[in-house]
Amino acid sequence: MGLWPFGKKKQKASEPAAGDATAAEGDENGPALGFVLTSSPRLPDLAKIVSAIRSFAGGKAVEADPKWDDTNLVVQAGDLMVAVSMMPPYPWKDLEGPCATAWWWPEATERLKSHTNHVLVAILGGEMDRIDRRVLLTHVVRAVLKTTDAVGVYWAEGTVVHEPKTFLEESAKVTAEDLAPHLWIDVRVEQNPDGSFRSFTTGLAPLGFLEIEVKRSKRSPEDLMQFVGDVAAYVVNSRVHVKHGETMGGSAEERIKATHAESMFGRGTVLHLAVP
Repeated sequence: MGLWPFGKKKQKASEPAAGDATAAEGDENGPALGFVLTSSPRLPDLAKIVSAIRSFAGGKAVEADPKWDDTNLVVQAGDLMVAVSMMPPYPWKDLEGPCATAWWWPEATERLKSHTNHVLVAILGGEMDRIDRRVLLTHVVRAVLKTTDAVGVYWAEGTVVHEPKTFLEESAKVTAEDLAPHLWIDVRVEQNPDGSFRSFTTGLAPLGFLEIEVKRSKRSPEDLMQFVGDVAAYVVNSRVHVKHGETMGGSAEERIKATHAESMFGRGTVLHLAVP
């Protein structure tokens, strides 16, 4: 398993949002959504959006001359539709929590509170697997970032926010074979009343995997977050569904049992890791 690129820092306590899905359920071809928060209603460059679609829509034929309809754009790529729309501000109540837990971006609250508009990017319909769909979404979001007055990215499926420059740098080489799961997934750690720590992910379920939870561990919050992040990255990069009762570890000697169990937050079935 590779290292979780967020590094080793303790996060602020925050439970998953009430509506977060955790079991690998839902429509395989359901919509994939990304949000670019901006400081003006300036529309992104159409040519860059179309170029991203041509490059990452899996060879699907892109319609010949798509046009903006006021502030809305729909581009047909074979059986897929890519929709881009300039919208009013994104509801702050949905951004406040993700900003508060974004330790990798200390200015997130200040920067995103100032946004005046947001660009909705949606990948709709078509036959494309969940991960390839998010690869395409990532690159259309990149195209929007490059040519708008962007102040941040909100990846709602993982309830994570990203600084524009960082997102552009870390997503530049993303392909179906070379993913950057930390752009799509959040890993949080918080302390239990008995002094131990628990951890959980958000963002794995939309990719077709069980969310990960650790109920109680004596590891440091830094080590626990690193381990859970490594497992999440391994699952996504290898497209592996960890079976009930299997063991996992960061070395040949480490044997941590994985079970399919009820979420501690009432989020359905999750992958519980018995991290000591």
